[in-house]
Amino acid sequence: MNNVNLVGRLAKDPVARDGRETRITEITLVTERPRIRDGKVEKDPETGYPVKDAEFHKVTIFNGAGMGVRSHKKKGDMLAVTGRIHYTRWTDKEGQTRYGCEIIAEDIEFL
Repeated sequence: MNNVNLVGRLAKDPVARDGRETRITEITLVTERPRIRDGKVEKDPETGYPVKDAEFHKVTIFNGAGMGVRSHKKKGDMLAVTGRIHYTRWTDKEGQTRYGCEIIAEDIEFL
């Protein structure tokens, strides 16, 4: 089963582009997770709060759901995304094989 659930903030404003037969919206969603060292959550020595690491996820949204995100969300806003992982492979201008990973959104929830 290929399911992904992410909750995070937009790293930048949504970007729209036209595909062959569909409108595509691309977002970068930033999620945080606690930093683990030696099997324990690392804490900031000054504040005592857990140290968090950010992860950036490329998310692709098709058609209507993307229109809502473009119209109502901007950098810093929170979203919940449900979707699937999609891997791509291509050859760049220098002839090198490149790989990428993105989340194809199936449901978007404004938070």
